[in-house]
Amino acid sequence: MRSPEQYINALEGEYHISSAIVQFKPEFMCRVNKCIHELEGAEVHASDDQGKLVVVVESDTERGMASIIDQIKDINGVANVSLVYHQVDDDPDSEVIN
Repeated sequence: MRSPEQYINALEGEYHISSAIVQFKPEFMCRVNKCIHELEGAEVHASDDQGKLVVVVESDTERGMASIIDQIKDINGVANVSLVYHQVDDDPDSEVIN
């Protein structure tokens, strides 16, 4: 999901990865899904028919990550965005072991 520019920036410092639950009225599914897909650094990973999406956000700065989440909050029809996970990776070549 990282662009080449994000990867180069990550080599110079931290890289932020987070996930969020986005809630909205089901009738806004197409609009919300489309708007999130248009945001660089955001990717929909799961959805349901009741108005919830799981979205992963990646950025080379915490401010960038917060900006993407704020843009999601501002999408017409979005009722709530809840951050559920945030990881700061200072070595972009390392692998996360769970």
